[in-house]
Amino acid sequence: MPHTRIVGTTPASVRIRATRLRRSSGPLRLALRAARRWAATYLVFGQRRKRKREEFVLRTADDVTRTMGEMKGAVMKVGQILSMMTGVLPEEMTRELASLHAKAPPMAYELVEEVFQQEFGQSPQAVFRRFEREPFAAASIGQVHRAWLHDGTAVAVKVQYPGVREAIEHDLANVGMLVTFAGMVSRGLEAGPIVRDLTEGIQAELDYRQEAANQQRFYEAFEGHAFIRVPKVFREYTRSRVLVQEFMEGGRPFAEAYELPQAERDRIGEIIYRFAFGSIYRHRLFNGDPHPGNYLLMPDGSVAFVDYGCVAEFSPEVITRFGAVITAFVAGDREAWRHATEDVGILRKDAPFTTDELWDHMHWYWAPIMAEEITFTPELAAEMIRHNTQTTGHGGAINRHCNVPEGMVFLTRINFGLAGVMANLHARGPWQRIILEYVEGTPPSTPLGELSAATSRSNPV
Repeated sequence: MPHTRIVGTTPASVRIRATRLRRSSGPLRLALRAARRWAATYLVFGQRRKRKREEFVLRTADDVTRTMGEMKGAVMKVGQILSMMTGVLPEEMTRELASLHAKAPPMAYELVEEVFQQEFGQSPQAVFRRFEREPFAAASIGQVHRAWLHDGTAVAVKVQYPGVREAIEHDLANVGMLVTFAGMVSRGLEAGPIVRDLTEGIQAELDYRQEAANQQRFYEAFEGHAFIRVPKVFREYTRSRVLVQEFMEGGRPFAEAYELPQAERDRIGEIIYRFAFGSIYRHRLFNGDPHPGNYLLMPDGSVAFVDYGCVAEFSPEVITRFGAVITAFVAGDREAWRHATEDVGILRKDAPFTTDELWDHMHWYWAPIMAEEITFTPELAAEMIRHNTQTTGHGGAINRHCNVPEGMVFLTRINFGLAGVMANLHARGPWQRIILEYVEGTPPSTPLGELSAATSRSNPV
């Protein structure tokens, strides 16, 4: 990973832990700069105003990205979510925010040593045969270093930023402000659903022991799979703020996929789609943080999925109810679809709308499986997200009678994350037939489906 810059040189200057006032100063300075730039656009006319507003988008995108990257924690996490809103935010802003997935400013090495002393009682050099001081990835909650166990095994070591737990408590008050700045260049972007989703889910990502347990379950489910890779976890080396896992040798950043020929992008899109929905319907597990920073392109054509901080588990009864929604939707049976959405808890039973009204608004949630073959586009992703987060007008009134059932709050990230990734790939595929493989047990509908069935240990994905 290209090294960006170290934030500070001493523990006192780089520690994420800070008072609410200090952590609010960045967004406040950003607000003042954005307001001045926006006001300046009214001092010119015609083409000059158009150019001035284009400049406003670019400079505000850079400011928002830099501020989120330096603050890390919840603020940076919401920046990552915003980066996946392909078609909702201007391309210039999503491109800038995308850098938050792997190029956040890292912490000073002294802080890494501090975490190791607290968790292991010794330095990284004592725990491992070799430990690289420079991280190869840095994100919202922690950064990742390459290391080698004493037997020579190469591993990736994720180290949580000191003070990030305390910082998150202060950050949530600032998140809405930063989302609002993004909304200044995107009409209709609603901060409320994003902030609620983040608040309810981020705490689960702070305990690396729990993340290791989640990852182990996925590893066992996909061990030996032809095109889905999950890194092995070394739980004996894992602590509350340090997670050690297999190093994915030869893995390349997912962003390289966007430059591949369309047929290759379609294939990668199908792998991601099968991982997401196969996990749900075959293993009753859902990895709730789908974004490009968590995917690696492997030399053998497989895709490695490397982050399991936010995982949901579903009961067989809930999976059956999900399946009933899909079956009714694909069949076009609107009344059965309404009853199924009520039964699973997505729609309240007292919603004062006709079934056709509900369908016209809510069908966008399942738009990729409306036809046998569909191309994910930025426009499709934008409509999915807009309808899902709308809080005003008729759509907003319907959404107020919708609900996210208990234990499933991060399912909404399918709209924000998966749709955005697939749209950037412009992935085309028989998504409807693939989902029916899982819901109704139909035979594999693609060569990848046949390969998956042949290499799955159980419950083919």
